[in-house]
Amino acid sequence: MSNSLMNTGISGLNAAQNMLNVISNNISNAHTTGYNRQQQILQQANSSKYNFGFVGNGVSVNSVNRAFNQFVVGQLRQSQSQNGSIKAYYNELSKVDNLLAENDNSISSQLNNLFASLNKLTTNAGDASSKQTVISNLTSLVSQFNKTEMSLKNQIANINTELSNNVDQINAYTKQIAELNQKISKLQAVSGGNEPNALLDERDQLVNELSEIVGINVTEQNGQYNISLANGLNLVQGSTVNTLSVQPSKDDPSLNAIVYTHNSGATQELTSQNIASGRINGLLAFRDGPLSESRNQLGLIALNLAERFNQVQMSGVDINGDQGEKLLDYQKPSSIANTKNQGNASVNIDYQSVNDVKASDYKIEYNGSDWVVTRLSDNTQITPQLEEGKLIFDGLSIEITGNAVSGDSFLLKPVADIASSLQLLVKDVNKLATGIADDENGSGDNRNVAKFLEIQNEKLINGTKTLNSAYTSLVSYIGSETHTAKISAQSSQNITQQIYEQNQSISGVNIEEEYISMQVYMQYYQANAKVIDAATTIFDTILGLAK
Repeated sequence: MSNSLMNTGISGLNAAQNMLNVISNNISNAHTTGYNRQQQILQQANSSKYNFGFVGNGVSVNSVNRAFNQFVVGQLRQSQSQNGSIKAYYNELSKVDNLLAENDNSISSQLNNLFASLNKLTTNAGDASSKQTVISNLTSLVSQFNKTEMSLKNQIANINTELSNNVDQINAYTKQIAELNQKISKLQAVSGGNEPNALLDERDQLVNELSEIVGINVTEQNGQYNISLANGLNLVQGSTVNTLSVQPSKDDPSLNAIVYTHNSGATQELTSQNIASGRINGLLAFRDGPLSESRNQLGLIALNLAERFNQVQMSGVDINGDQGEKLLDYQKPSSIANTKNQGNASVNIDYQSVNDVKASDYKIEYNGSDWVVTRLSDNTQITPQLEEGKLIFDGLSIEITGNAVSGDSFLLKPVADIASSLQLLVKDVNKLATGIADDENGSGDNRNVAKFLEIQNEKLINGTKTLNSAYTSLVSYIGSETHTAKISAQSSQNITQQIYEQNQSISGVNIEEEYISMQVYMQYYQANAKVIDAATTIFDTILGLAK
């Protein structure tokens, strides 16, 4: 009986010591990122049978488990993905909002300055200093268009870099997760199914960080994580990894595209629709949405400004009676052939009616018999008219030469690069066409200046907006989007924080609670030591009786 008592006490002593080890490990990792609180699971040892019944033989340690709730962790990952998306979207959008905001150097202010100087010129059209002010204000306006558009282009370059960096992180994480899958599986096999908690924590932390970059689905099979994108494409399958890469888009090589490589070797470009959430979703949604919209709106304003000012300038005469020269120039609209095209067709774009041109890119695709036109700003399929072999739609004239193969496509960019390429051709004040070519013309003729001034109130943009109101609408659109995104980002952050705190209440380490547990198990240890003392005393007594 004393031997049984001794074994029972030793079992309790071992359980207490193991628990103190677990508690001390919890305390030491209280601030370790990704650590999940561990807890020891005890169970009764098998009882011994006696004539009078069964007597217990103490306690045994069943396992050391993590305090881990898969459902809450899944919610946290989903929330982190959504938060990563809206945060990336808002951060980029706020840069455009700051860029376009009304200030002394904004395009709106520069337009006002230009028309104010033209108004002053109407009172003295022959005054060289007043003409110089007009030329200077035109120069400043053109420069502001250039700077604004170049800043937007720089954002595209920065997003290209961000996409590359994020894809590198994804590939690094998925490789590490696959390696941990293999290690965990092996350790579980050799330990009788016991879980290597440290490796599980490491893997879960990697998955959490991955979920911030891209939306993922996580399933567990035989202790291994299988990870896929929201559209079902596998990233990790046990110890197998499907990598992502960044390549120039087949539609527009100036934009980086994320490419998925299938096991067969086939590749697939992913869009913000394929990647449902995460930072990458936010970057792509911003680039393909507000950033593209801003560039096209800005380009449309610059196009109408240049064309209308050129019309008035070239319809008048300068101080010497010479016909007005072209005032402003810009890069012609461009088309980009899809790199996967099989035919030899080429596309030339011209303006049929500038006032009808829309702030949008277009995709035209050959279906074997006809060209299908999609306006990308609203994803609307439009039916073009056919005139003299040219496609006519939205103020554009599209001439296609060569032979296309079914599936060939082109990206049309009618206005995207106009603002950055806008330039002032007339810089000599004496070449500013202020007068009209008739018998009344003279050095003080200001009749053409009045036409310049009328442009301020003309509804040039699609017949509904003036130059200034079109810019104001762009600023308002970006401002509204930014405000909405800011509120969404704050709300998303709050939700993520709430779920994080819920998860911490389950898996986090509370040092005060651990300290109390330590006191309890120290007493538990001491009590079992007393049991051993009692067993030793009984054993010594029995030995004494035998002498």
